[in-house]
Amino acid sequence: MWIIIHCIIVSVLVSMVHTSYQEFVSAPLVTSRDANDIKTSHLFFPGIAICSINRISLQSAKKLAINIANAKITDRSVDEILNLIMQLGNLYVSMMVTDNSNDVELDKLLTTYYNGSYDVAQLMKTLTPQCSTILLKCALHGIDRNCSELFEFRKTQDGYCCTFNYVRESDDIPELNNMINLMRDQERVQSLGIESGLSVILDPLLDDYFYSILPIKGWKVTVFNPTAYPDMTSGGVTEVLAMPQYETHLNLEATLFSSSRTIINLPRNKRKCIFSDEIVFSNITMYTYSDCIVNCKINDIQEFCGCRPFIYPRRGKKEC
Repeated sequence: MWIIIHCIIVSVLVSMVHTSYQEFVSAPLVTSRDANDIKTSHLFFPGIAICSINRISLQSAKKLAINIANAKITDRSVDEILNLIMQLGNLYVSMMVTDNSNDVELDKLLTTYYNGSYDVAQLMKTLTPQCSTILLKCALHGIDRNCSELFEFRKTQDGYCCTFNYVRESDDIPELNNMINLMRDQERVQSLGIESGLSVILDPLLDDYFYSILPIKGWKVTVFNPTAYPDMTSGGVTEVLAMPQYETHLNLEATLFSSSRTIINLPRNKRKCIFSDEIVFSNITMYTYSDCIVNCKINDIQEFCGCRPFIYPRRGKKEC
């Protein structure tokens, strides 16, 4: 009896140890919340994109229409050409357009005007309301700053927008083999409080509206990870609408996520993450979860359409 009981106990213990080991192997990582205080100097500002609801400037569109009319390449009037240019707003709409006769005519017109070919991204960048006209006054850490020093005109999920603290490499890299590290340092938080953040005074340019992506006037402010392309579908992006003649405040809470270097010895399929210094890509300076989602979308669109929307970063691919 004693031998039988001993064998049963040993078998149960072996089974328990085996089960515990299998559970550890299948999920070896544990995420815990640390409530310790974090120094303010260790916090980084998020990336911020200010996008006008008006995606095509009326003034810029009229200028292009007049130039095309003066080139004597079409019999259409300036107003008719202007209506065709409005079709470029369809590039912001993710839906299939059944009647594309106007798009075809516009494409032929632009191809003739630009002597055989034109860059869709550059054209849309020219037609988009510029940061120099939208941003009137900027302040950071309570100190007045030149807006052109803080903001860049870069690609987001809503096209070209005024971006702050967006530290990724260039939006357009035609030659992947010539990629160089163009990242800049992130802005750090110096102190907490409403007066220590980023403050911007904006001009709504209400008379310049030509193509709106929403049935309102104002701006869409996007808060995102400064090291990742701002894409809502990949997560980690917050959007807020700001209206003219109103003061809009954004209250941000910082959450730091860090991994112990000891888990680098675990297989990647077990830890389900990659450290930034483990893989070097030839076409980008860093790789994030957002990059994974965005690249999958771009590849699917590229395979189905033979091109990709101009709003996405260019990596040697043709725009639609």
